[in-house]
Amino acid sequence: MEKKGALKELGKFKKRWDKWDICLFAAALGFYLFFPLFDGPVWCKDSPSYATMNITREPLYPTFLLIFRKLFGEEGYLMPVVVVQSILAAYATWKLAVTVKEYKNGSRLLALLSVCFQFGVTFLCRFVAIRGSSYIDSIMTEGLGLSLYVLFIVQLYKYVVEEKTGNLVGTVFYAFLLVNLRKQMLVSLCLMAAVFLLYYLVKERRGKKLLLLLGITAGIFIACRFTDKLYNFCVRGAWIEHSGTAMGMLCTLIYTSDEEDAHLFEDEVLRGLYEEISGEADRQGLKITYAPEGWVDLSSHYADSYDAIGYGIINPVVQGYIKENMEASEIEAVLKYDEYCGDMTKILLGQEKGDLITVYAANAWKGFVNSIARVNRLLNIYAVIAYLLYLGLYGYWVWEKKCWAKRDRSAALAEVVLGGVIINSLVVGAMIFCQPRYMIYNMGLFYTALSVLMYDRAEAVLSGRQMSDSRGKESA
Repeated sequence: MEKKGALKELGKFKKRWDKWDICLFAAALGFYLFFPLFDGPVWCKDSPSYATMNITREPLYPTFLLIFRKLFGEEGYLMPVVVVQSILAAYATWKLAVTVKEYKNGSRLLALLSVCFQFGVTFLCRFVAIRGSSYIDSIMTEGLGLSLYVLFIVQLYKYVVEEKTGNLVGTVFYAFLLVNLRKQMLVSLCLMAAVFLLYYLVKERRGKKLLLLLGITAGIFIACRFTDKLYNFCVRGAWIEHSGTAMGMLCTLIYTSDEEDAHLFEDEVLRGLYEEISGEADRQGLKITYAPEGWVDLSSHYADSYDAIGYGIINPVVQGYIKENMEASEIEAVLKYDEYCGDMTKILLGQEKGDLITVYAANAWKGFVNSIARVNRLLNIYAVIAYLLYLGLYGYWVWEKKCWAKRDRSAALAEVVLGGVIINSLVVGAMIFCQPRYMIYNMGLFYTALSVLMYDRAEAVLSGRQMSDSRGKESA
């Protein structure tokens, strides 16, 4: 009996690790390792803030870099960093491919397409977008984030299909890492909540399970706030979260504000800061008043103005005021900066919403386009066609299979991936300009899900024809 059990386990192992899967992983590993060997580690504009453990950064990536500095020294740690990032990217790409293959009757075609789509995103970023490097070999959060997000989606998808505790644990683990990596990745918690609501409220009406899962999602958020404070306590001796979270929304509100909004401020200090910031933004043409017509040009003008307002005006004005008028320690100055920016944000939310809604709509739509292509006249049209095709194939599959209330593997993948696109576009669109760097997390996943839907449709058509042919032969 023990021998039979051992043989059975060996058979499962061989099934999981057949030669084709091993070759697929080797190909992914070779592809991603090419970039650090070709370009070397790439130091970017944001890299110093991570390497110096700046107070505006979330804990995971600075800690990740610190570990490698301790292991390999200040002069030699960057290459090992990007090699590990490349290995993680290879694993994430492979894991997505074998999951699709497993759930789609062992289809090697779909697995290969999945790998190619992930390769394509990296290739486009490196050689078409004229970045000079891929994100995988850059000292940026995307070096880890793009891969961790794919693994998060895989685990969430597997949990939806199988409802196994192990997959839920994996989902929670990757979501926890993502949120500690960059604040944009709070979208992972939003996506978890949305998927749980869809399946356990809308489709299955399992209230107790829904409450448990939403409680777990909230628990991740609380745990991430704790680790943020713990990290800053260890690094700076202060039990605080990272700084700068309020400045992002303030940039957008300054962009859409006008002179009359000064009347919203009752506090003289805040009014003075706002008037100085707003006046300088107006002088530099960094407001919606100066934007060209059309949503593409508006979103581009907003993107160009965003950092100029935040880093060029808000930071020097607010930080300068604190330095001139207060005797504060570095930590106290940071906390006061966040307080001023947060208070101005709350007050400016009372402005007329017309321009704010216009900017948000243009920016969010730019996010949808950049999630699967790149904003320009032809690709904007392409994006509309691609989304309509995706929705059409998904709707037809659900209708044909009558699987709305079932855990269908194709429908679940389509729902999880599209949910990621929607939530990322809407959330990022509300906080910052939707440049491709923030949107490409779902690009390869979108085309993987679309290829599965197209594969299913083609398979249904072929099986329908075969049935018609067999019936014709019988009648003959």
